[in-house]
Formats: sequence, structure tokens, C-alpha cells
Amino acid sequence: MLKKLWALIALLTVFSFPAKAVDCESWVWGLDTACSHIKGTWNEGTGGLYLSGYAWHNRATYDADKIDSYNEFAYGGGLGFHRPIGNRNEEMIYALAFADSHKNIEGHVGYAYMWYWDVAGPLRAGAGWTAGLFTRADIGNNIPLPFALPMFGIKYDKTNIFATYLPGGKNNGNVLFIFTRFDY
Repeated sequence: MLKKLWALIALLTVFSFPAKAVDCESWVWGLDTACSHIKGTWNEGTGGLYLSGYAWHNRATYDADKIDSYNEFAYGGGLGFHRPIGNRNEEMIYALAFADSHKNIEGHVGYAYMWYWDVAGPLRAGAGWTAGLFTRADIGNNIPLPFALPMFGIKYDKTNIFATYLPGGKNNGNVLFIFTRFDY
């Protein structure tokens, strides 16, 4: 339990560093642009409350006994910032902590970029990507590891529903993760 608590504290500490103090221009080529986007979202973004909810394990890639042993109610939450980027698209930075497939704490700190299309009135659909660091007890013993995944979303006014798919092999990965964001 102490390792889980330590991982959560480390995750939230990293997310709490003030981006205003970062000088992105001195970063290595490529990382300077990423730094500028993150800094801009931190400084100019609007806050949001993230709630996680569901982690569906693809039945075509898992044995029945594995499915029965996994937690699919990925309860948890987090905080983040998002800001509009031309044509009603947006970028966001976030920190999430939720129950993984084994009911252990899984933490994520990430950046996402979403392209949106109008559907009807304030309803919009979107697609994009997310990347960052995650920690899990069963993968890397809670050492932060990188991730990059596709992301899809539906936005209605200040309510957002996002989904991403984690690829994998037989009896691992292949999980559809669904979470929400409520804008302030």
C-alpha cells in the first residue's frame, strides 16, 4: 500500500511544478515545441475535473478465466487543463489516478491533442492522440514509463467523454479505456 501511495504522490508532484518557470527555448529540438505546448496549456488553459469509469478488456483476445478475474470498473479521477487551438480543436494536459485491472492504483500524466468536428448544435465529435507517462505495479514496478495512444471523444458543452485503446497480445493489453472531463 505504501508503494501505491508513493506512486500517487510522485505523480501529483510532477504535475504540480509551475510551467511558468520553464524556459522552453533552451530545450533540444523537438522537445522545445512540446514544452511550449504544455507550458501554453498550463498558463492559458481552463481547468477540468477528470473521472475515469470503464476499462473494457477485448473478449476476443482474453481467456474467460482472465476476464472474470479483472476489474473493469476503473474508478478514479484527476485534474487537468485544456485550451482551444484554432478551428475549435484543443490540447490538454492532465493527471489521472484510477484502479487498474487488478484494483491497484494506476497513474497517468499526459498531453493530448484533439481535432473536433461539429455534429449538431453544441455536440462535437473528435479524434486525436495522447502521450505521457504511466505507472503500474505489474508493469515496471511503478516506475514511470512512456505511452502514446490514439484518442476519440464526444463533446457536449462542458461535458466530454474520451476513449482510447491500448493494443496488446494474448491475455494482455487490448483494453478500451473510457473517461470523462467536466470543464469548469
